[in-house]
Amino acid sequence: MSAMDPLERQTDEGAQELHQQHELVVTGGPWPELEGESQTMIINMGPAHPSTHGVLRLMMELDGEVVVRAKPVVGYLHTGMEKTGEELTYVQGATNVTRMDYAAPLSNELVWATAVEQLLDVEVPPARCGPRMMLQELGRIGSHLLFQATNGMDIGAVSMLLYGWREREELLRVLEMITGLRMNHNFIRPGGIAADLPDGWQQAVLDVCDIVEAGISDYDTILTENPIWLERMVGVASSRRSRRCRSA
Repeated sequence: MSAMDPLERQTDEGAQELHQQHELVVTGGPWPELEGESQTMIINMGPAHPSTHGVLRLMMELDGEVVVRAKPVVGYLHTGMEKTGEELTYVQGATNVTRMDYAAPLSNELVWATAVEQLLDVEVPPARCGPRMMLQELGRIGSHLLFQATNGMDIGAVSMLLYGWREREELLRVLEMITGLRMNHNFIRPGGIAADLPDGWQQAVLDVCDIVEAGISDYDTILTENPIWLERMVGVASSRRSRRCRSA
């Protein structure tokens, strides 16, 4: 690659060099051979909010409307979670980590609780292990629903946002019924959970699983054979090696 590559000239922020082994293919198209004056355009995307609140900046090389290459520049935001955690007790730490990923907070709560229990050699009662795993799995489903809803919206399938939010709202209602909060629950704690599961939780969980399963059938109808969806998704971000394998 030429030393005068336009992406390499623009910034050395973060000490990131655009060498071949670090190339990020965004569109599945070939990398250009830059000789002389390039006809492509360099623009910045961000620092913006690609669901990460301004921590990502992409320098992109465009050929018309086609993204030819991208150089990620990271490190714009640090939340200070680690430093905050130094002043918290083990029990208080759950209120910290649950906010690290508010789309799937129960997963972080479980990881934190498990780490503390291993450090302190604490054995969790079996009656608490099952509810903890069930809750974080419900939270994971909610996180996936958020992804699929917003991913559809980002490429023009606005109906997908409405359908995904429909199921996610029902799931958040169940989490609120069990933990008292829709998000950032602070319910999974070192040693177990914050409280016994409320009456009626079994039926509520079974009902929401049926609702999500039915919703996924709608997503399949909307997206799987949708030519616009396929055109905008298939082959995007694939490597040159995988393209060669497909062509062979």
